[in-house]
Amino acid sequence: MKRILLSALAGTMSVAMLASGAFAQDVIKVGGIFSVTGPAAPFGVPERDIVEILADNLNEQGGVDGKKIEIIFCDDQTNPTESARCATKLIRQDGVVAIIGSTIGTGTLALMPVAQRSQVPVLAPVGTISVTDKSHAFWPWVFRIAPTDKVILSGIMERGVFGPGHKRFAVMYQEDAYGEAGMQYARQLSEEHDIEVVAAVAAPLNAIDLTAAATNIRNANPDVILLQTSAPALGAAFVRAAKQVGIEAPIVGSGSLNQKPFIDAAGDAGEGVQVVSMGNWNDPSDKQKQLGEVLAAAGKEPKGYGELLASTGFMALAEAVRRIDGDVTGAAIRDALETICDFDGTYIDGKLCYSDEQHEGISEDSLITVEIRDGAFVTVK
Repeated sequence: MKRILLSALAGTMSVAMLASGAFAQDVIKVGGIFSVTGPAAPFGVPERDIVEILADNLNEQGGVDGKKIEIIFCDDQTNPTESARCATKLIRQDGVVAIIGSTIGTGTLALMPVAQRSQVPVLAPVGTISVTDKSHAFWPWVFRIAPTDKVILSGIMERGVFGPGHKRFAVMYQEDAYGEAGMQYARQLSEEHDIEVVAAVAAPLNAIDLTAAATNIRNANPDVILLQTSAPALGAAFVRAAKQVGIEAPIVGSGSLNQKPFIDAAGDAGEGVQVVSMGNWNDPSDKQKQLGEVLAAAGKEPKGYGELLASTGFMALAEAVRRIDGDVTGAAIRDALETICDFDGTYIDGKLCYSDEQHEGISEDSLITVEIRDGAFVTVK
């Protein structure tokens, strides 16, 4: 009996040490939770691809101080329940010490309690405001690798909504944490600038016919419309409906719409839509060109916003591992991430900065405004 008890105890300790990353490693296991299927797949697929490419390239060069990074992927299917399930599987069965993901904000919110319990830091490629709310017990373990919607919406309002003659404002938003938080923050900014919100209309991520929503907004007679959605298909459905019902007010989209699938799905209806975002594959900066070369060497074509976000997460993670003197555990990675500031080693324009007081990472200096003209994004100077 004693031998059985000791054997069981040893097994339990091994599982616990595996989950915490307590063994000295030649290979560092990292989870990648991306929406490879479902409405957010236009984001999730390029996110998965660039992380895989960067990990392969790094490992071919010897890894980080001789340590290879193994990425173990899980498709959350654009479903928060699956995001939490993926986190549980990756941590308990695969022994990952960090996670990049989820593609969607609701997915990140769902997986964070799982990650927190196992002290696994998460690099989140989402703008959903509530993800980094310090009231969450999991706050110390989440690091944003996308501009928060507060940054993007402030940019949208300053660059588009608060324009000359704009006194009536409408919002079309998706029915989830991302859309609702963005809508509420946009309302707050509008009130501060004495702009009336005349309509706020929501739709689920999988909606395909937004004629009624567009009609409601048209009847409210806004001077400008905010399109607060992260899903290209939903955004495209709205601009097509807006054209169909005769909306003439300018439309300004959230950063997530800065990708080719939105242009393709919107067709002619997308002409003139502006987006405040990061990067422009139709007019890339020098750093973005370098990322494009990395993708091309792997036989991939740039898709949009997702590659910039996920590449930032992987490179921040690699830098954190590089700064660790000793065993690479989840707690060690978390502590190292908080030392990364004024970091220029990513493909975004602007620097990454975390501290023990803030985990936002990306500021407004990384944003640009683009406009769809003749089926392509043109940077608005």
